[in-house]
Amino acid sequence: MPTWVLWLAVALVVAAVVVRHHRRWRADTLLDEHARRRTGGEAVTPVSVWREANRLFRAGEREGLLLLAAIGRELPRRRQDVVDTWLAALRGGVSRGLDSPWRTAVQRELVSHLRPGEDFWPGMDVPAAGAILVDFDLSGCRVGRVDFTGAVFVGDARFAAMTVTGEAAFDGARFLRHAVFTDALFARSLSALSAVFTGNLACSGVQVAGEARLRAVKVSGRVDLRRAEFGGAADFADGFFGGRALFTDAVFHQDAVFSRSWFRGWTDVGSALIGGTAEFGDVRFGRRVMR
Repeated sequence: MPTWVLWLAVALVVAAVVVRHHRRWRADTLLDEHARRRTGGEAVTPVSVWREANRLFRAGEREGLLLLAAIGRELPRRRQDVVDTWLAALRGGVSRGLDSPWRTAVQRELVSHLRPGEDFWPGMDVPAAGAILVDFDLSGCRVGRVDFTGAVFVGDARFAAMTVTGEAAFDGARFLRHAVFTDALFARSLSALSAVFTGNLACSGVQVAGEARLRAVKVSGRVDLRRAEFGGAADFADGFFGGRALFTDAVFHQDAVFSRSWFRGWTDVGSALIGGTAEFGDVRFGRRVMR
């Protein structure tokens, strides 16, 4: 092969490599510039840093988890993106095990920014539809909209004294042990259609400002709704309550619907108040009703 042909081939290879690197650099530059324009020219985390943090996080590296948290601290506009990224991982498979240190670390980092305190990120939504959560504890947290549609809670799930300022959805969620909503506040509506509670459901003192859509809920253990308050219509139709059902001092400001529900255990409705229409058509009681 002539020497000049060999040198020509080498030059073409070098040129191709240079062009490829230039295009990659140009793409990163454009993305960074786009990010600056979207934030009004303020300081932003370079797109390359955001991508690297996501890459490390998806690989299960703790460095990626901490880097995402640092981005959220420095840039409030990226906080919801960070929360969404963490929750996306919890919606994923269980290849690392349900009780692995990794899954626990992600949940702990997430909750640390949802509970008022030194590192609190206000106004965060919690889009956790389909998530698998282990011993999840949002007690005392203050969040915007929450979506746990189809989520699976392994171990106890705690939401005591939680404040939800947006809509709350637990439709089709499965709680494999006890669920605690004591003194939780839902500033808008609450929906838990066809939710399944394998253990006890503690809702004493819970407040729902809007509608409570709880049709076809199944609770195997005890349900405690003492001192609960529902500002809108409350729909418990087609429900199943396997243990004792406590409604003492509960307040329903509008309609309360229990049609076709089955109360298998003792039912206590002492001092319960219903401001609208009360519907109990075809309700079944397995034990005595205490008033």
